[in-house]
Amino acid sequence: MKRMSPLAILLAGISVAAVMLGVGWQWNRIVGPPAAVLAGASAEPSPEIPGGAGPVPEDSATPPQGNGGEAPPVDKEPVAQAAPMTGTWAGHLKEGSLAIAAKNGAAIAYLCDGDKLEEWMTGTAIGGKLDLKSDDGSRLTGTADKLQAKGTVTVDDGKARTFDIAVAKKPSGLYRFASRVRGAKIVGGWIVLKDGRQVGLATVDGQVVKPSTLDVTTGKATVGGETVTAVPAEDRTS
Repeated sequence: MKRMSPLAILLAGISVAAVMLGVGWQWNRIVGPPAAVLAGASAEPSPEIPGGAGPVPEDSATPPQGNGGEAPPVDKEPVAQAAPMTGTWAGHLKEGSLAIAAKNGAAIAYLCDGDKLEEWMTGTAIGGKLDLKSDDGSRLTGTADKLQAKGTVTVDDGKARTFDIAVAKKPSGLYRFASRVRGAKIVGGWIVLKDGRQVGLATVDGQVVKPSTLDVTTGKATVGGETVTAVPAEDRTS
C-alpha cells in the first residue's frame, strides 16, 4: 500500500475538521444550542421590587409617579358657605326693648329701656346665627330667620335676658345717629316698635340724655337742643 506524504495527511485533517464544523453549525441552527450551554448562559436578571420582595410580575402596572408612588388624592366637594343675612327684628322684652339690624351679614343691636339702660353691640348675622358683642363685654347670641330672632343678651350688669322678637317692617326698626355737632360727640338710638311706640336714649360727650321722639318720615329728632337726622341702623353696619 502506498504511504501518504505528511502534507497530504495535514490537508486531509483540515478537510475533516471543516466538515465537522459545518455539521455542528447546521445542528445548532436546527435544534438549538446544547442544554449545557443554555444552563451556563448568563441570562438578564429579572427586575426586583425594592426591599427584596421578589421579582415584579410582568403584567403588574407601573405605580403613578410624582406623588411618591401613591394614588392621586380625590378632590373633595366644596363646602357650602353660610349665607349672610339682611333684615331687622325688634320687640319689647320684660326689661327694656331690643332691636337687631343686619345687612349683608354685618349686624348691629341696641338694647334700651328709655331710662338708664342702653347697650350697642356689633357683630355678624350669618347662616341664621347671631353673634354680637360690645367693647365692655356685653354679648348677644341667638338665631334668626325671616320671621323672628331669639336668643340671649347679657350686658355689663351680668344679667342674661332672653329674647324672642319679630321681624320689623318699616317704619318699625332701629334708627341711629352718631356724629359730632358743634364739637360735641352725639350718639342716639331709637327703637320703633310695631305698635308705633318708641324707646331710645342718647349721649352727648358720654352723658346720657333723653332725645325727642323721632320723626320716622324725615329721620329728624332733637338731642341736647341740637337737631339731628338719624338713619336706619343697618345703613351704619357697612
